[in-house]
Amino acid sequence: MRFDPPDTYWKKDVALFFSRRFALILKMLYPIAIIVPVAASGMPAKYAAAVIGIVAVMAGTFGAGESLTVDLNDGILMRVALTPLSPYRLVFEILAVNAVLDLVQLLPALLIVYLLHPVPIVWMLAATITVFATLVTANCIGIFIANFTSSPADVLLYATAILFPLIYVSGFFRNQHPTGVLQTLRGFVPFSYTDDALKTVFGLTTGTTPLEIFIYPTIICAVLAFAVCLTAPRLLSQRL
Repeated sequence: MRFDPPDTYWKKDVALFFSRRFALILKMLYPIAIIVPVAASGMPAKYAAAVIGIVAVMAGTFGAGESLTVDLNDGILMRVALTPLSPYRLVFEILAVNAVLDLVQLLPALLIVYLLHPVPIVWMLAATITVFATLVTANCIGIFIANFTSSPADVLLYATAILFPLIYVSGFFRNQHPTGVLQTLRGFVPFSYTDDALKTVFGLTTGTTPLEIFIYPTIICAVLAFAVCLTAPRLLSQRL
């Protein structure tokens, strides 16, 4: 697949994703290689859902954070900052395009999961939407981290420190549903809705409805996206 030289920053990411055939095949196959065996293995629903959720969280956070820090080191973002485009628009484009590309990468694996575990179409849509919400949240975290470091190695460290508490609160790998304060906090983390939707796909009943999965993660992600776009001047500023 051939692309004209990109004339905007987000087109660069799209060109890099699709133009290298061998790399594209690997990108599409690795989620399948991890998720499909789990879906076909008969693993308990809570662990199968957790594996898919973790793959989405890691892909979004590390992908956004590391790619931005590489471009910071290469001076690409500094050159982009000199263009007349609003920095807020640039960061929004980075967030939106990377989240969509991450979903494209995970979608074949999700479709195979739905074939192996048929559920009503409303739950397929709910699970897909909440996986996308997780990717948006994870990309927001990656962009936020890039504001404070230009080292890809530091991205891994900072992301781990941020993600582990969120993953714990969300309910991944927990034997019991959280109660009290943890239950309240869980409602503000989009990862938790992904966990509930995927558990339902794998046959485990949860108290979360499709309507809640459609509405709450969307609102939370909109707030997070707005907040991370406000960091645009710092992200695109000169680093010492």
